[in-house]
Amino acid sequence: VGLFAWGALAAAGDPAPVMLTSSQLDRLFVEAAKLDDADLADVVTDEQFLRRISLDLIGRQPTPDELAAYILDSSAAKREAAVERLLSSPEFGANWAAYWSDVIGYRVPPPELTFLDYTIFEQWLATRINQNAPWDETIRMVLVASGKVKDHPEATFVGFHGADTTRLAAETARVFLSLQIGCAQCHDHPFDEWRREQFHELAAYFVRASAKMPWNDSGEIEVKDKGKGEYEMPNVADPSKKGTTMIPAFLTGAKLDKGKSDLERRTELANVIANAENPWFAKAYVNRVWARLMGRGFYEPVDDIGAGNEPQLREVHKPLTAHFISSGFDAKSLFRLIVNSKAYKQRLAENPSSAAKPYASGRTIKLRGDEVFQSLVTAIDLPNVTPPKIAPTKEIRFPPPPKSTKDVVSEVFGFDPSLRPEDISRTLGQAMLLMNNDQLQAQINSKADSGTALSKLLASEADNSKAVSKLFQLVLARQPAEGELKISLEHISSMPDKRGDAFEDLLWSLINSAEFTTKR
Repeated sequence: VGLFAWGALAAAGDPAPVMLTSSQLDRLFVEAAKLDDADLADVVTDEQFLRRISLDLIGRQPTPDELAAYILDSSAAKREAAVERLLSSPEFGANWAAYWSDVIGYRVPPPELTFLDYTIFEQWLATRINQNAPWDETIRMVLVASGKVKDHPEATFVGFHGADTTRLAAETARVFLSLQIGCAQCHDHPFDEWRREQFHELAAYFVRASAKMPWNDSGEIEVKDKGKGEYEMPNVADPSKKGTTMIPAFLTGAKLDKGKSDLERRTELANVIANAENPWFAKAYVNRVWARLMGRGFYEPVDDIGAGNEPQLREVHKPLTAHFISSGFDAKSLFRLIVNSKAYKQRLAENPSSAAKPYASGRTIKLRGDEVFQSLVTAIDLPNVTPPKIAPTKEIRFPPPPKSTKDVVSEVFGFDPSLRPEDISRTLGQAMLLMNNDQLQAQINSKADSGTALSKLLASEADNSKAVSKLFQLVLARQPAEGELKISLEHISSMPDKRGDAFEDLLWSLINSAEFTTKR
């Protein structure tokens, strides 16, 4: 689809948007992936399902109480009921606000003398997500916002980019449309359809925005209208074109008149981007959600759905996108549709074979940094401790803000959510944190006076077999397998006078297992 070819979509004969059911989605999935109905019969157990949707929707494993209540529920619709409970949880908005904060933040270069804090933005976005505010409306607010970030958190996107015209042009297209146009900043894109003029026409939308960058307090960053200025494409090779003003024009083909204010320019852009007729906006969002839930996107990497990237399961992606548009950009409707499908509930292969059907199920994926932290809180009551601020000195006038426990875990386990799953590696730093971090180790303490989750469990449960089962539920949200229980009890029996030490070993092993930091 060309940049200005809105009519091309209708001319291509796309069906009118319709709302899907999960069973209809499964039918589309079976046909597109060339499966048999039997391929969707091997669904996960109740334990596996609750852990999977809990991690996907609220960013942590279920607690033992939540797991017990779910297992005891004998109703036929208990999986659907669990989905509704999680979608209604405040943790749903917090989890997905953290995801979008990472989408934006991992590519933002840190400004001088200011440490960027996305907390205010995440709180604002979490509220919007929990209210199920239409996604298009939320993104229009992000693109149009002005004022200080502490008062107008939606101004974070423009403000944290320093209102830099070319950065905002590239990142607006990448984050909200999954289009990689940054290469066209200096020359026509060699592998896609973007021309250099188109990139700088997009940059012209931001030319009158300014961002006042204060010292050491990102909440004080203020987005304002400069009041004047037009955009000229830099480094023009043809001398006759130097000094040519670039008129804002992107996607619609319509050009703004010269002299428009910053608000008028960004409002025009926001209305064009967050629009049901935009061929990329809904498509990009659906691709990101599917990728996070299923472990693979229709397009990979998820921030590149341009003409040069061939998608998988196109026959599923298009109807899902139509559903999202028809719902009025109702995000919860999209999540509900996918996680209630059999395609989502499939068992994931432990050791995938090259002979297996490649899209018969999703794939295992690594937990994001904030999800690892929340899972540690759930498993071992890991407290979030923030050290005192460092006082400025003559040598260090602007000391970095102290990092909380959450900051440390999120940083070590964090990754750019736009990367392909195979490009996200496990690191030595991650292993060392789980093995040796002082604060984490303090929570793996069995002594009665420690007040840890482990000490309370051992004090309340004298039966070692039951205690092992409860520990597995705390950390991995499941019962131990027969072999796991046998090995655990043998280890405990080998230390008859050191029951607490033996359980510390077991807890340490579970926390350090690959399963703990992986969604399966």
